[in-house]
Amino acid sequence: MGEKAISKKQYIIDKATEVFAAKGFRDVTMKDIVEACEISRGGLYLYYDSTESLFLDVLKAQDEIAADRSKNLIERLHVASSTELLLWFLKEQKKEILKRQNSLSVAVYEYAFVCRQDIKKNSFKENFDTAGKVLEMILNRGYETGEFECEDPSELAANMMYAIEGMKICARTMGISEKKVDKELLYMMKQFVEVEE
Repeated sequence: MGEKAISKKQYIIDKATEVFAAKGFRDVTMKDIVEACEISRGGLYLYYDSTESLFLDVLKAQDEIAADRSKNLIERLHVASSTELLLWFLKEQKKEILKRQNSLSVAVYEYAFVCRQDIKKNSFKENFDTAGKVLEMILNRGYETGEFECEDPSELAANMMYAIEGMKICARTMGISEKKVDKELLYMMKQFVEVEE
């Protein structure tokens, strides 16, 4: 694929990301993508034959962004305290929980339910697991340095990730205030680190 074609494909992915974020997965049609990209139907079909194949590329692009964030955090392991890393991690999670626009979470949930995507190949699960591993690394390091007090950093990381994912779902289905998110994150932290309020 030439440079121009790669650029055009990336443009389609970027525009499709906006459409999926606004409408979810189920309600998006190829016509919606055509209109958002302001290209012909044939121009879109040169790259994608269905909304599903396009959505999978949107997810791959999001996976790359998530991988960069994780890499950035891992690089910080050498220069920041575990508490600083934990606060940065939770701040990023909070952004995702409260993200009202440009969030693909509804589309991802719909896709997982509608297409019955194999859970072992599910990029949503991979992102969840990666975030959990990063959190586990932070907690392990904090435990080793004496910053955190916890019996099982691995189990604590899993528990925190399930709670965070629950807040993401609540944010999309019934709403959750920033104040409530802060309260829940603070409660989590109090379980293993002394926190000043």
